[in-house]
Amino acid sequence: MAYKFHYDKEHDILYIANALKKVEESVEFSEDIVLDLDKDGKVIGVELFYASELFNLFNKEIDEEFLINLSDAGLEYKDYRNVWYVFLILKSRNKVISQALPPLRKSEYTSPLIASCE
Repeated sequence: MAYKFHYDKEHDILYIANALKKVEESVEFSEDIVLDLDKDGKVIGVELFYASELFNLFNKEIDEEFLINLSDAGLEYKDYRNVWYVFLILKSRNKVISQALPPLRKSEYTSPLIASCE
């Protein structure tokens, strides 16, 4: 699958998205994590604020230098019950790391479309 990605060093923001899919909705799970969903509610993108700090909690290998030198990136996700499990595949300096994000409960957000109908 083709992914576009960008790391903004100045603001420490990492963005990864499926280049072939259209974003229908963006869901803010926290002030650090935003997921992009397609029309079927599938995860097709992720935006991480304070990315190097967040990764530092889980994997010391993914530091600012690793992110600056990204040569490829993608994502995989699993939808199980009421939770999205998102895995980022990051390639930098000839090393590939698959890093899981914290589990994200779907019930922790209300779609703006649903909220506008209530």
